[in-house]
Amino acid sequence: MTDPTQLHRQAMELADEAADARRRGLADDCSRLSLEALEKEAAAAMMLEHSYDLEPTRSVLFRSAASLALDIRDFRQAEQLIAAALRGSPPSEIAEELRDLFENANFGRHLAVRGVELQPDEFQMSLDGPAIGFGVARSDYFIRRVRDLETLIYRTAERKLGRAFREAGRRRAKLVEELELYLSTPRAASFAVTFKIGKSEQLRLPGIDFPRYVIDDLLDCIEIINGPTPNELHNRIPDESYFYNFVGLARQLAPDGQAVRSVGFTAGSGVRERRIAFSKPRPQILHEGLHKHPPAVPPSVGRPVQLRGILLEADAKSQETGTIEVVSEDGTTSRIRVPRALMRDIVKPMFEEQVVAQVLAGAQGVYDLESIDLADDDAAA
Repeated sequence: MTDPTQLHRQAMELADEAADARRRGLADDCSRLSLEALEKEAAAAMMLEHSYDLEPTRSVLFRSAASLALDIRDFRQAEQLIAAALRGSPPSEIAEELRDLFENANFGRHLAVRGVELQPDEFQMSLDGPAIGFGVARSDYFIRRVRDLETLIYRTAERKLGRAFREAGRRRAKLVEELELYLSTPRAASFAVTFKIGKSEQLRLPGIDFPRYVIDDLLDCIEIINGPTPNELHNRIPDESYFYNFVGLARQLAPDGQAVRSVGFTAGSGVRERRIAFSKPRPQILHEGLHKHPPAVPPSVGRPVQLRGILLEADAKSQETGTIEVVSEDGTTSRIRVPRALMRDIVKPMFEEQVVAQVLAGAQGVYDLESIDLADDDAAA
């Protein structure tokens, strides 16, 4: 009779072969080998299901099997294996790792598209948090993010095509026709929605799947902002206008930290699947470099200020910066300089809305914008 140690050794050999197949782009072989590895590791763990005195061997085997289940997106089996492991008495460190795996399985289950396999030119966005119920989400939390993500997709496409930043006017009709964006019906449980970018023969670049190229770049940049070194985005997007615009739109997508705690993205399929949990709260997203400070700034200038009021005027005639006016409840009008790259996509949709602007005091009573949010979003955060 095969013992757990032998099964475990066979499972690890199969997992190594699957990883090698993944590196060589052999998706079918990778899927088959990964499934075989899971079957053997799960069998080894189940042989010790009631051997509660064999710790940490028992919980280590269950943890390994659960990890393999997550790798092939079998979230239900991963949950069952983790639950079986926690029914015993695993060491505290392994128990914490099992709980982390359970959170990953739960997140993956929320992101999974029921009955639909994402293709390389598709990706899914899902919302998670106290304001997200079973197939229900507050409309403004969802609709705004769909709108901003659509804008971000087209801005990324324009940037990757080497086009100058479009400060005014509609996106080119040809681009919309060549890079068609489709939206699926929102799904229950995770309140997930799938975006599909249509392919176009006219837009194909030699040797490049352009829709995947756009999605990969967009997710790379979101991952940088969500990570510990967001300033690396300067290197990824050296064009100042596109950089300002990306950070501003990413802030709009970001969770508020309370009502919406995570915005998840899933792209690709099978071994090529990629998952990102955008969890950095909006207030923590840095806006370094969003405006240029004049030299020899007086001590009274450049100090941070928060302004709250109605956005009632926007002037984009200047070629360097736009200007907006925010009128507070007591009638005080504050003029704020805004990078041109933020005027159309971020500021314009807030016209005649109650806003909260984080600004730096400038010379002659004019402020420089750091960030701007709708007032209700600020209250939620």
